[in-house]
Amino acid sequence: MNLFAYGTLMWPEVLQSVAGRRLEGTPAILEGYQRLRVVDQHYPVVVPSSGDAVEGMLYLNLTEREFRFLDAFEGEEYDRIEVGIGCETAFVYVLAEAWRHIAADVPWSTDQLTAEHLSAFCSEYKGWAEMRSRE
Repeated sequence: MNLFAYGTLMWPEVLQSVAGRRLEGTPAILEGYQRLRVVDQHYPVVVPSSGDAVEGMLYLNLTEREFRFLDAFEGEEYDRIEVGIGCETAFVYVLAEAWRHIAADVPWSTDQLTAEHLSAFCSEYKGWAEMRSRE
């Protein structure tokens, strides 16, 4: 099973902390979606948006166990859906419609997640506790 990552999971140290192993990704583009900043946070979400595209990383051959950790990490705010990424299929975590209110109408780019923000995210994000409770 493959993963398209567009936010914090693009950083190898974050994905390794969640999946439990180091994964090498390749740059990829998700067509038909827009990446937005989460209100009062430093991480993004993606929402459907025809004509838009999101740059990210494609990770191949994750296990079901790793996806269970990812599901817990992402939480109820996201739906995991299967999409086409070039000639591959991959899962991507898309903001669930019921949670659309947490997305600002402001695009997010990777340069907005500074080393300081990433450090704060890694120490404060509530998804860590949920993920670790499933180990």
